[in-house]
Amino acid sequence: RLSHSGMTAFPHIPADVRQKLHDAGAPALALLNCWCGMRKGRTVPARRDLDPSQLGRFLSKVYLYEYDATLGDFVCRLAGEEVNDAWNARIRGKTFREVVGDDHHAAALTRWRAVIETPLVQFGTMKDEKARVKKLVGERMIAPLRDDNGDVRLILGIGDYGVRQSDRDWIPPVWNAVIRIPCDEIANVEGNAS
Repeated sequence: RLSHSGMTAFPHIPADVRQKLHDAGAPALALLNCWCGMRKGRTVPARRDLDPSQLGRFLSKVYLYEYDATLGDFVCRLAGEEVNDAWNARIRGKTFREVVGDDHHAAALTRWRAVIETPLVQFGTMKDEKARVKKLVGERMIAPLRDDNGDVRLILGIGDYGVRQSDRDWIPPVWNAVIRIPCDEIANVEGNAS
């Protein structure tokens, strides 16, 4: 289910970023390529610039969360079918706390707030450490977006999951293997960051 692809298919991702993410699979790279292409010289693109057709066959793996300052939490605004299947529930309309659970919420919230506050993109992987041969069982790529007011409050993400994310005894919601890249360190392929 998890797939990896060469870097040449993702022209909007700068070469140095592709190098940092050399282990990333096609879904994660497709999302980042889409996000980078939306920037058009800006550090963080706007949601209105998102063209879902650019994600093609990976659209069912995509999710979108919005930070609600009143709640002090993110709320899921969109979740593809594979995301819902992985979490064993329909997560649209749920808070981040409801999705990841009370035990993991504080750590997950800190990471996600950094995505919109720094801002930065984050790529994470989860491997089955108990197997005789370590096997990749999940990948996530998340990136910030501006809302209609121009505020960086949205997180666009993609999850490529080989196992259910709701099995807390095996798959913790907060993964340790993550790469964070500040948006102002990601060059715009078509223009200068601003």
